Amino acid sequence: MNRLSSYIFFLLITGVIVFTACKKDHSATPTVYMPNALGVVKVTFEMADTPYIVPVSAVITGSEYATVVNAVAGNDIVVHFKAAPAKVDFFNEQNGTDYRVLPEGSYEMPAVATITKGASITAATGLKIYAKGKIDPFQDYMIPVSIENIEGASASAYQQTTYYVVNATADLNSMVPYDQAKWTIAGFSTEEPAEGGGNGLAARAIDNDPSTFWNSKWSGGEPGPPHYFIVDMGEEKAVHGIGIMDRYFEGSWQTDGHGQPQDITVSVSADNAAWTDVAVLKDIPHDPGQPWYKYFVSTLKQARYVKFTVTKVYGTSSTNIAEVQVF
Repeated sequence: MNRLSSYIFFLLITGVIVFTACKKDHSATPTVYMPNALGVVKVTFEMADTPYIVPVSAVITGSEYATVVNAVAGNDIVVHFKAAPAKVDFFNEQNGTDYRVLPEGSYEMPAVATITKGASITAATGLKIYAKGKIDPFQDYMIPVSIENIEGASASAYQQTTYYVVNATADLNSMVPYDQAKWTIAGFSTEEPAEGGGNGLAARAIDNDPSTFWNSKWSGGEPGPPHYFIVDMGEEKAVHGIGIMDRYFEGSWQTDGHGQPQDITVSVSADNAAWTDVAVLKDIPHDPGQPWYKYFVSTLKQARYVKFTVTKVYGTSSTNIAEVQVF
């Protein structure tokens, strides 16, 4: 072989090597990542007696490209997941947020899922949220889920943790009122002891007895609204809503109205000094049979004190309420 032929042969061999290197198979060594880990995943659902299941998955790709499609597993790949509540503080610090951690006992994350041979995504699995009685409704909670380790493939260098933000809604009938055993009255506009039998006092609106009631002053003068009383719940609680029960009346005092609240403003406070209005209720009914009238507040707040201010009444200038509740 002459010198020129040798040189041409060398170039051909070199070209084959370079071309082969450029055609590296990115799917030969699969890696695993979480497709939803690009940002916060917001999940909203209604509270129920059964858990709500948030789908959680991992997929495979080529060794370097997260967007490669049609990659399939050449063998079973076992992915181990774990909930990672400790990552919430770091997330909040990095993003200027204040998400609360989903409480322990309110969720369950199955530890293992498998990408079976020939598939590209884990078999169905999910984060179970036990919301009812465990978390506050209408409140955002965060729970990160991470890939802990992988058998049969490698972990991708990215998208190993998905940050779920869950928010459970509720209907009024499912809301459980707070225990009133330690409630006291922290203030009122007026009350009316002349009702007799212990009635007329503001404390009668929180005694769990529909036959008793608070009444604003009517003896020796009957001032008009606003009328109010303040409930001290004894500790701070999330105020999602309130319930009101009318004083029992029959005949025209029931049908036409005799002091039942028509409009009420609900305010909350942590210290019985600085107040925030959280609900303005208009045209509250006054139906027979003392039904509960329940309302969600428009702004969810933590508070110890709840103020009920009657701004408009049916039939008279004074007002009356049999019972209130907070949930």
